[in-house]
Amino acid sequence: MEEPKYWIARLFVTLAILLLFLAMGTVRKWIRFRIFGNPLTGRVVSFVSKGRDRYQVPLFSLEILVEVEGNEHRFNTILHWNRPPYQLGDFVPVRMVRNSEKEPKFMWDNLEEYVTDGFFALVIGLVLLVMGIGFW
Repeated sequence: MEEPKYWIARLFVTLAILLLFLAMGTVRKWIRFRIFGNPLTGRVVSFVSKGRDRYQVPLFSLEILVEVEGNEHRFNTILHWNRPPYQLGDFVPVRMVRNSEKEPKFMWDNLEEYVTDGFFALVIGLVLLVMGIGFW
């Protein structure tokens, strides 16, 4: 029978590899939008409630309206705040990627939207990988 520390090491290495794939996928998606996305300008039309934080203060994300080829598209941002950084009617930079699908995909053109999630997954994955190799 193997020692339990080898199972812990395998678990850490497996979790690390999964988190590293998540980080690579997240950063790849952001890079795809930055390289292939068409820069547009959208307008903040409303704030969408995202629940409450631990102090019971309401959280809001932006709902952005973009007009492309005569069609209006609305999408929500991933980030949310107690007090959003924009007011209603403010113009914000947006990127659009058109896939083979009929609906284009939009992203608020902000570094934090995707890269911070990928960065945290990368750091946690690397820590778990080092711990797993150390146990091995």
